Amino acid sequence: MIKKYRIIKQIVLPVIILILIDQAIKIYISVNFLNKNFYFIDHILGFKPHLNTEYSWLNSISNMGIGLKTHIIFTIIIFLVSVAIYDFMKNKYKTGKLENRLFIFLFAGTLCSLIDKVFWGGSLDYIRLEGFFIFDLKDVYITIFEIIVILCIIFNYKGLRKFNEKKFFHEFRNYMKGKYLKK
Repeated sequence: MIKKYRIIKQIVLPVIILILIDQAIKIYISVNFLNKNFYFIDHILGFKPHLNTEYSWLNSISNMGIGLKTHIIFTIIIFLVSVAIYDFMKNKYKTGKLENRLFIFLFAGTLCSLIDKVFWGGSLDYIRLEGFFIFDLKDVYITIFEIIVILCIIFNYKGLRKFNEKKFFHEFRNYMKGKYLKK
């Protein structure tokens, strides 16, 4: 019971808070600023709300035409695999504060993406980086996750450079079989 409370306090609650912040900003923008467009920093960083109905960055730049249902299914799969990997790492490698925060950003970004697709019909992007793209807070969450992972590799966090992918995935597969395919 204490372990479940700890997970709720350390992971679930921060994820919910990040999701609420992301969605509250989008609701506020959609009600008050949907047709506004301005710059914060001299034609570099600005505000330009745009409902991205291409559903993903890759789909937007490659014109692949992948539909909404496929994106929803893919996002759910990514979320479930992420939760399974977190569960495995927590039980096998004893995650600490950094790993928990890392997954908080991944979970929040993934769930915000799912909410965007299901309830908004796309992503209400609003932060404009001139010459690149328009993004939202969910994208910032995912980027924070990516940056932390890269920094962990660069600074060899917990010997990460010696990470053996084959061993990890073999252990992960065995863990999942033992946990979910018990006879």
